[in-house]
Amino acid sequence: MKNILLPTDYSEHANNAFFYALNLANKFGVKLYVLFSYIPPVLSSVHAGQPDMLSTVYQEIEKSRYEYGQRKNKELFQLAANENIHTDNVHFIFEHGTVLGSVKKVISETEISLIVMGVHGVSGFNGEFMGSNTTTVIRNVTLPVLVIPLQAKYNPIRKIGFTTLFKEKDLPALTQIVEISSLVNAKVYCVNVQNDSNHPSDVLLNAENWNKIFEDKELDFVFLEKENTVEETITRFILNNDIDVLAIVRRNRNFFDRLISTSLSTKLTFHAEIPIFVFHEAK
Repeated sequence: MKNILLPTDYSEHANNAFFYALNLANKFGVKLYVLFSYIPPVLSSVHAGQPDMLSTVYQEIEKSRYEYGQRKNKELFQLAANENIHTDNVHFIFEHGTVLGSVKKVISETEISLIVMGVHGVSGFNGEFMGSNTTTVIRNVTLPVLVIPLQAKYNPIRKIGFTTLFKEKDLPALTQIVEISSLVNAKVYCVNVQNDSNHPSDVLLNAENWNKIFEDKELDFVFLEKENTVEETITRFILNNDIDVLAIVRRNRNFFDRLISTSLSTKLTFHAEIPIFVFHEAK
């Protein structure tokens, strides 16, 4: 594990994610980079001969946003101090541009292993689970993203549920999950929901191979019969087994894409409290 990146707008859910990311960074012994980005407004001078005035306006806007970020950073430090949370490893970054563009820039310049982003959860925006910035980052950045709902508070991670089809393309994600689990002393549950599209013999063979690869790790293999839908089956497993974090692999039109749809996210109650790791399927 290298370092953690947290894009923020200093909203309530972003601040909640900050404390979750900070606790993780302290647990992992890595740096936490907090990124505040803004898009400069497009202004036009009333008179063509006033470029200096336009430049001054832009400078004032940038100064205002920078000072806003500095003030909010101090507030976060104070809140962390009130909770006796170590902050010497926190570094704040101020960037121009979109969230996605700024995230990519920081990744290109800094060693980042994990992105943490706060989301409203099902309680806000008429049941929408993830905001557009989080969804855009997940779809366009290959690093794993840890999504923190507003109601999710940091607690020691003891159980990680990993939904898998037991395909070779899931193995790199599992390797990263096992690395993370070793750092926090957590147990990993590889959860497979049986359905008609799965070939049981292939699933069992890959599970046996994975068991050999990670034989010295805390790894359990769970096979579930589908009840109604895959999502509902996984939800029951999470709630019945006190899973602390859910990990998924994003594929084309898979669980992640259904997860962020309004109709589904309002039905799955664990969304409000359970952080979700999103990994990309290996090429």
